[in-house]
Amino acid sequence: MGSFRSALTDSDRAWIAKQKVYFVATAPQGKGGHVNSSPKGYDSLRVLDSNRIVLLDGRGSGCETIAHLRENGRITLMLCAFEGAPRIMRLFGRGAVYEPGSAQFDSLFAEHFADGWRDPGRFKFVRSIIDVQVELIGQSCGFAVPFMDFRAERETLVSHHKGKSDEARMRSRAENNTASIDGIPSFLDGTDSGAALAKRRAASIVNTALPWAGGAALGAVLAMAAVRGAFKWLPA
Repeated sequence: MGSFRSALTDSDRAWIAKQKVYFVATAPQGKGGHVNSSPKGYDSLRVLDSNRIVLLDGRGSGCETIAHLRENGRITLMLCAFEGAPRIMRLFGRGAVYEPGSAQFDSLFAEHFADGWRDPGRFKFVRSIIDVQVELIGQSCGFAVPFMDFRAERETLVSHHKGKSDEARMRSRAENNTASIDGIPSFLDGTDSGAALAKRRAASIVNTALPWAGGAALGAVLAMAAVRGAFKWLPA
């Protein structure tokens, strides 16, 4: 039987701290666009109090979470037990994105993440800190989740960014982190939000026009078929 509560308990906080992986879900505003779900690891989650969680966000090939958060702020985190007693926990809330150099990032990083990420090479992987105000906690049994054993973190991404120059990393960000797949701008430092917005407007026009054009074409075909049915002597 599922249950809901408005704040994390001490037991919740202790259980969350033990989990090796969690999932982050966000979506664009409104009915359109693509819902995104991202797996996270690297010991990147910290519970600050009964209604606040922060997570260290690493560089990647997309920016769905950041773009969605900066558009509408909605976010859901999910954790599930892969060992021990079955358990699924969903944390529903609203999030803010803080980039390196901002007062919020610097303070949160120094207090909660510096021990594992202060090395300059490892820090190159860090893109932002996401600050989540948890509004609702949902818990369910998790009996359908299999047992799995943790072996080790994959260091591939961290190692990849260690070897990149600042210029190469910013070029990659401009190419891959400017906007979501739906054209929602990330507003990340070093990206062109104006180009992203123009791309999104163009996509919106195409998506609006294509169904109308397709419907008009189908209507014309059906009308011609009806005429031919009524007047069989018309040439094909």
